[in-house]
Amino acid sequence: ATSFGICEQQLNEKVRQKSFRAMLKQDISWFDEPENSVSALTHKLAVEASNITKVIDINMAIALGAISSVMASIIIAFILSWAIALVVIPPAYLLLFIGGYLQLILTKTYAGIKYKLIEDSAKVAIESIENVYTVATLSIENRLARKYNQLLEQPFRYDLKGAAI
Repeated sequence: ATSFGICEQQLNEKVRQKSFRAMLKQDISWFDEPENSVSALTHKLAVEASNITKVIDINMAIALGAISSVMASIIIAFILSWAIALVVIPPAYLLLFIGGYLQLILTKTYAGIKYKLIEDSAKVAIESIENVYTVATLSIENRLARKYNQLLEQPFRYDLKGAAI
């Protein structure tokens, strides 16, 4: 599950960085189109990049591992001793549900903290896109892209730590 999380976060970071660079390098007239408004582009950076990485979803890996472990343990328990299996399986399921509930709470807490960390990089992106004429005139696309990448460092490190949740 941890390797799924690490892969997801690395892909997420690369998608956001490349999307932002591509937005900054567009022709000025591209920003005048309604589908390329500030809010639409911000949404693409914030939400659509995350949606792309859901292909490598951590929850899918966890669910697959949990289901296969539970099924294998039930089969082995009934093969070895059906009477003991009937006594042991209900408390095991209780622990399984408690663990799932705790994971749900941790995931929600983690998501809230992650949102706050990404907020600074989103501000840079929004300001850069709102002032794209100034950015293009001053030729500071690369500097803003570097600043955006630096602001994504802390959320990325936090995501790597949280990949095990």
